[in-house]
Amino acid sequence: MYTLVHVTHEAQEKMGGIGAVLEGLLTARAYQAAVERTILLGCGQVPPETLPATVEEVLYQTGGPAGEGVADGLAAAFRHIEATYGVRLLHARRRVPCPLRQRRSRVELLLFDVSDALPEPINRTKADLWASYGLESDRFEHDWGYEEWVRLAAPALAAVEALVGPALAHAALVSHEFMGLPTLLAARLRVPDLRTIYWAHEVPPVRDLIEREVGHRLVFDRALETEAGAASYQAALRQNGGYKHALVSRAHHASAIFAVSERVAKELALLADPFRRRPIEVAYNGLPVRPITLEERLRSRRRLIRYAKALAGFAPDYVFTHVARAVASKAIERDLAVLEHLDDRLAERGKSAVLFVLATDAGRRDPDTVRHMETAYGWPMHHREGWPDLAGGETSIGRAAQAYNGWARATRVVLINQFGFDRASCGERMSADMRFLDLRQGSDVEFGQSAYEPFGIAPLETLAFGGICVLACACGCADLLRRVADEPLPENILLADYSAPPEAGPAPISEGETRRIEHEVAARLAATLADRLPTSQDDIERLLESGWALAERMSWQAMCRDYIAPALARSFGDRPPARGKRTESR
Repeated sequence: MYTLVHVTHEAQEKMGGIGAVLEGLLTARAYQAAVERTILLGCGQVPPETLPATVEEVLYQTGGPAGEGVADGLAAAFRHIEATYGVRLLHARRRVPCPLRQRRSRVELLLFDVSDALPEPINRTKADLWASYGLESDRFEHDWGYEEWVRLAAPALAAVEALVGPALAHAALVSHEFMGLPTLLAARLRVPDLRTIYWAHEVPPVRDLIEREVGHRLVFDRALETEAGAASYQAALRQNGGYKHALVSRAHHASAIFAVSERVAKELALLADPFRRRPIEVAYNGLPVRPITLEERLRSRRRLIRYAKALAGFAPDYVFTHVARAVASKAIERDLAVLEHLDDRLAERGKSAVLFVLATDAGRRDPDTVRHMETAYGWPMHHREGWPDLAGGETSIGRAAQAYNGWARATRVVLINQFGFDRASCGERMSADMRFLDLRQGSDVEFGQSAYEPFGIAPLETLAFGGICVLACACGCADLLRRVADEPLPENILLADYSAPPEAGPAPISEGETRRIEHEVAARLAATLADRLPTSQDDIERLLESGWALAERMSWQAMCRDYIAPALARSFGDRPPARGKRTESR
């Protein structure tokens, strides 16, 4: 069995996508059967202002006594690391909850505060990274997003050696995204016996480009199919990539490379030619799943309908949802385009719908603030610009929702720019028994029409509960859906192809042309969706059965068993069952 050290910015608690991946991965029984010891390693404040609720036991903390069971030698090693590198560290045990289940996994947490790190060891690390990899830290060290993780590298490796000891031959350091790459690259030089894995959850320079320039989003995938198109994007990414490009383009030095989808594996090849010569393991993300009864689904659906009525003034026949970050790549405007074309169809049938968009770009609003906004001007049905309401990426979504609601007949859009989905988070008009799980269990349709989506767990989280998932073909999970589903795809899955027509060519197109093409796709999509919406309890039950049948094949347990565990075995030189998938980047 293996020891895995996961380097991530979500080591101490779940904050976003990688935290969701870790919850599903670390609690899967197939992972636990292969991995004996898991250490989550990251940066943070030590001592923390408040310990995360997931921390069960502090074993060692700078300035405090070592906990029971901590060997004197390990405590001494930690103190030596603190003195040598000028860092503060926390070693603890924390629990990782299993999504939708009662069980949990217990892992170790190793957290470093590098804010006061000594300059000499940092400069030695930067010199090594320059000499061996040509990484120019002086270009990026003014950016804390780069500097913090470079400072982590040397003390982190010293601590891993102290913790793992003789088991190093059966251990691997895993960099989730670019944050762990300075530690991974340094490990190749300083601890050559330690295996290293780069786990690509996306290709950040590609995401940045597509979010920044709308003209690329409909032509990017087709452009990669030609040598000229791929070459043009290689140049664009190199020019605009910054420190993320500098780090990820060197990730091919890892012992093994994992990618969450085929599209991510292909995108890596845009950053550096050596990726084309490396086998890249496709290690798909899984879905959090559990079976529910028809009555459970109907109960959650009724709660959502009651909440929609309290906000919109009518009880809708359908509840649509989109849970996402408030960033441009999520393309939430596509949801409104589909809704626009669906509005007349529903009105003609005497039906109605409410779309809940959960997207926030700011901190959590406290309950008192929520109640004030609710009573003062009817939040979240209505919004005002500026904190504590619309901030950052929320603003454009709020404006679009307000404009849409001004003319729509049978549909409404509600932006909930808040973390959480319960009464404390969302106000007194939400029932006291509402939970976030109701949003997943009760939704009729979940939108996920992203312009850039390396995999896409969230858009599929209603699948096991009978929802219809509306996805863009560009989502990385589309390939997995086709692999595991019976042909044709069940009615729960609706894939939208937002690619520009071939005659458009590989060059970026104007924003106006992009919007025109997207509306044409949205019109066709709305027609298909209208025909798939359930019209009876029998329809709801049928979608529940077909959704569960597909979701179960995409669970974290299934993905770990069939893809991730075999990929781990190959990275350690073992002979796994021949079930995983490898790809040569092209």
